[in-house]
Amino acid sequence: MTITGQSKHFCGRLRYRLPIGNRAGPARRWCSAIRVRLTAEMVRDQALGLGGLLSSKQFGPPVFPPQPDGVWRSVYSGAAWKTATGEDRYRRAIYTYCKRTAGYPALLTFDAPTRDACTPRRVPTNTPLQALVTLNDPAFIELAQAYAKRMAEASDDPREQIKRGLKLITLDDPPAAMVDSLNQLYGAAAKDYQADDKLSAKLGATPDKAAMVLVANTIMNLDIALTR
Repeated sequence: MTITGQSKHFCGRLRYRLPIGNRAGPARRWCSAIRVRLTAEMVRDQALGLGGLLSSKQFGPPVFPPQPDGVWRSVYSGAAWKTATGEDRYRRAIYTYCKRTAGYPALLTFDAPTRDACTPRRVPTNTPLQALVTLNDPAFIELAQAYAKRMAEASDDPREQIKRGLKLITLDDPPAAMVDSLNQLYGAAAKDYQADDKLSAKLGATPDKAAMVLVANTIMNLDIALTR
């Protein structure tokens, strides 16, 4: 990550938000910007990065990352969406195959253009469908599983794993209250998965691992993960 990307949200001694009446000095120009949601491609690329799977491969033909079954059906030909394997499965979103009549659903939901008309400026939206994508889309579940594995490298203690997961996003030590909330979520999820082996197996090899995948998926859906 670049030096700029690693920098904290401080302007000298001034915090991100300044008093409304303080209009003096050049620092305000840099500290008063609003937070905006990541673009469609950024949402996917960040999830790939958090999972440690983002491919650095450049150029070449478009790729076919995982998407929900039944989305891409060609009425007039036998074309089919053949999900990519290996490195192509984790290429940057800009390399995703685009079909104007059936675009990649995760990107369209996050306001990516359909490319059937010129789009000089994207207008960001905030809809429940976006949360459904990042919570339930098979591609994001797979990336949450990889993210949970990276979190598990920190320690056997779930609390330490959660701290690592949050620090991977913010590059800063997380507040204790946030860690406490996610730790409670982990405990409740682990208890539920221990009572339902079939449900647990969909996310992880054990109830504890499945619970941490759920926590990882939750972190990926926090405001700190989806805005800049």
